[in-house]
Amino acid sequence: MYDHSHQFEQVSRTISTRTRPFFSNISSPITLFRNSTGKPRRVRFGIVLPAICLFLYLLCLINSLLYGLFFGPSRNSSNNDRRPAGHGPVKPPTWLDRGDISEMEMRPVEGTNMTTAILLSWERMDSLKEIVVHLCPHVMFKEIMIWNNKVDIHLEEKMFNCPKVKVFNSPNNMFFVARYMACAMASSPYCYFQDDDWKIHYLRSMYANFLRHPQFLHTDTNSDVWALTNWRWCFFEDEVNMHSCFSWLGTGSLATRDSVVKFLKQASVTDMDPLEFAYGDMYFSTFLNQVPYQLENYLEELVDPAKDEAAFSKGSSGKSRNKEYMHKAAQKAWDALKRKDPEFEQEELHPTYLQRDVRSPCADDRCLMISNKHPFPDVRMFKYRPYIDIEEMEKIHTLYEDPSIYIRYPFSKAVDGMENTAYKSTQPIAQGDYIGLDMLLEIDRKIEYRLLYQMGDQWIKNAKLEVAGSDAVYRTIPLQYTCKDIRNMDYNGKITLNIEHAFLNRARDNLIFDKKEVDKLEYDLDVDKDDDDDEEEEQNLNQNQNGQQSPKKIPELSYYEDYGWRTQCKFVVHEASKFRFMRLVSGQDEAYPFVVYDLGWKVI
Repeated sequence: MYDHSHQFEQVSRTISTRTRPFFSNISSPITLFRNSTGKPRRVRFGIVLPAICLFLYLLCLINSLLYGLFFGPSRNSSNNDRRPAGHGPVKPPTWLDRGDISEMEMRPVEGTNMTTAILLSWERMDSLKEIVVHLCPHVMFKEIMIWNNKVDIHLEEKMFNCPKVKVFNSPNNMFFVARYMACAMASSPYCYFQDDDWKIHYLRSMYANFLRHPQFLHTDTNSDVWALTNWRWCFFEDEVNMHSCFSWLGTGSLATRDSVVKFLKQASVTDMDPLEFAYGDMYFSTFLNQVPYQLENYLEELVDPAKDEAAFSKGSSGKSRNKEYMHKAAQKAWDALKRKDPEFEQEELHPTYLQRDVRSPCADDRCLMISNKHPFPDVRMFKYRPYIDIEEMEKIHTLYEDPSIYIRYPFSKAVDGMENTAYKSTQPIAQGDYIGLDMLLEIDRKIEYRLLYQMGDQWIKNAKLEVAGSDAVYRTIPLQYTCKDIRNMDYNGKITLNIEHAFLNRARDNLIFDKKEVDKLEYDLDVDKDDDDDEEEEQNLNQNQNGQQSPKKIPELSYYEDYGWRTQCKFVVHEASKFRFMRLVSGQDEAYPFVVYDLGWKVI
C-alpha cells in the first residue's frame, strides 16, 4: 500500500481538479450547465440527483452480474454441487445455526476400514464420479468397488480421483446379483451398497447404528418408501417363524459379508432360476427373515426421472415386474421356513422391529433421532399367505391404516434443521413415549438442546430427562429448562396464542383423539382480522347470551394444523461421565400427538 501511495495521490488530485468547477458553480438548488453554444442552461438539481443515483444503481447491478458470471457457480450446478466432498448436505436457506463444531473431534471413527462400498454402474458416468468423490473421504470405506454392468463401456481406476477405487468390468449385464458377487469377493467384513443414480448424505449416522446392530440389514430411504417397506411389504406368520419385510438396497444399505455369502447359498437351495438369481434385490432382504433396520430421510436423485428411461424400476412395467419377483421371494422363503431349511434363520433377532427406536439421521449427519413411537399398528396382525400377491397386500394394509399421515409428517422432519417442517405422530402421546437423540459417540462436552414443538404446556412440565452411554442404559437426571412462545413469521393464518393454548390444554376426559383431524384444514376464524378483533372474539367465546361466564368454546381445530405459534424449550446436559443418548420421556397420557418442528443440539 505504501509503495503505491503516490499513485493514489495523483488520482485524488485529478478528481479534485475535474470536479471543482462543477461544485463551484452550485450557488443554489439550481445547477448551471452549458449547452453546445456555450450558453448557460439551467437544470433542476432534483432531476439530476435521482439520475445519478439510478446510474450508480445500474452500475452496481451490472458489476454484480458480471461477478456472478465469471466467479460464481456454473449455470448447471446446484447447491449440492458446491458441497465439499464428504461433508453432508448443503444447508437449506432456513437451516438453523447449530454453532461451528467443524474443528472439534466429534465425529466417530469406530469401524474404520471395515467396509467395502459396492457401486453398480450402468451408463451414468458423471453421476458415478460424483458419488466416488462423495464416498472417498469417509474413513469407514477400505475400498470402493465399481461393478460395471454396461458391456460396451470400459472403466478403469485412473478415471476416478480416489486411491480406494477398484473396477470390475462385467462380461455381461449381471443385474442386481452383481452387488452380492462383488461383496463376496471383498476383504472387509461389511459391505455398503448403492446404485449410481443416488447420492446418500447420511453415511456416518447410518454406519454408527449399523455397528450397534450388525445382525440387521440397514437401509436408507424416504418416507414414502418407508411406509411401504415397514407396513405394506411385510410378511409375518408365526406358524413357520416368518418375520420379514422387503427393502430396497440401491439407495444406501449396509450388510455383513457373511449374510451375503449365506444368500448366495440360499439361491441354490430354493431352486432360483437364472433370471430370479439376476434379480437378487427382490430376494435378499426377504430371505434374511429379519425386518431390516430402516432409516428414513431425504434422498437426492442424481438423474432426471423423466429422462432416465433406462432405469430398471421406472414405469408401470418395471414396478409390476418388481412386485412379481417380490411375491416369488416371499413364497420361496415361506416354503423354506416351512420345511425348516437350515440356511434360513428361524429365530427373530433382538431388538425386534417393535423394540427399535432409531428413526432418522439429523440433517448434518451428526446425530440420529430416536423415538419409541410407531406410526403404524402392529403388522403381525396380518398373517402372510403365499397365495396373496403384493398388490392385494397393499390394498389390505392401506384399508386398515392409510400411511398418508406419516408420509406427510415423517420422523425426519423433526431433525431436518428447518423450523417450518414437523414430525407429527399418528397416535396421541402415551405415558412413557419418548423422543431424543443419539449423538453417535460419547460426549464429554456441555451440550445445549433445543426443542421446538406445538403441544400442550403440561407435556414438558411432566417430562423427565434421561441420558445413557454407549451401553444404552438410561438414568434420569434433573431437567431444568427455559421455554418461550415463538411466532412463525411465515404463517399466513390468524390464530391467537390464547386460542391455541386453550385448544391444546383441554382436559383429556373431554376429548377423543381422531387421526382424521388431519383432513380438517379450515376453521371458522377470519384470517384478516387484527389482534384487537381476536381478543374481542375470545371474550365473546367465554360469555353466553345472558352475559354470564360459560365454559370456553374452542373453534373446530385440528392437532395437525399449524397455528403459527410454537413453544421453544432449551436445556443443557453436562454430565461428569460421558453420554451418547438423550431422551425426553412423557410423564402421562396426553390428548395430542407429538408435533415436533425441531430437535437439535449445539456445543456451548
